[in-house]
Amino acid sequence: MFKAFFTKNKRDTSFLKHVACWCMLLFICSCATLKKTTLAPNQIELTAENLYLINGTYENNTSEGPPYLDYFWGSYLRAKEFKIVSKKVNKENKPYLVTLNVLTRKKIRASVTINDSLLKTYTIRGKIKNGYFEQHRKMYILPALLINEYHSSKFRIGLLKDHKVLTDFKKIEFGTVYFFSPFNNSAAYYSLPHLRITPE
Repeated sequence: MFKAFFTKNKRDTSFLKHVACWCMLLFICSCATLKKTTLAPNQIELTAENLYLINGTYENNTSEGPPYLDYFWGSYLRAKEFKIVSKKVNKENKPYLVTLNVLTRKKIRASVTINDSLLKTYTIRGKIKNGYFEQHRKMYILPALLINEYHSSKFRIGLLKDHKVLTDFKKIEFGTVYFFSPFNNSAAYYSLPHLRITPE
């Protein structure tokens, strides 16, 4: 009897180890990473010394970019913010503006305004990498009865010689609804230019 009990426990432990290994492998392989790209001829390589050059206000490029819910300059939209953006941007055709202010070589403050009204202010934390300011990876896992979701995303900012900024964004997002209906919302957007509207 005891032998059967311990044999069953060994099998259960072995099964759990296999599941844990597969989950870890899936986790590692499912992290969003931005592709390495050479700087464009008209691009300025960002360094710790010149990062301040991105200070300014920019008009978000909605014509070439993804929906604002997916792409929000390294931040997430809360429900209240989503309603405001949806009304102003979609219905009233008001562009949203992003003001960048370098705090340190690892922190940039971003303020979002729509129609002269401040929507939100937040800090983008990251580091200078390959001539860009690259935000630290954002990740979350949402296990629930209704929806199960895994999200991993990366965002970075580059600078052009004409004072526009470039942004790259990639996310890996998938899950299930009620455990039965799988979905995949993964996306990537590279080299999106945003017009600077403040004086150089």
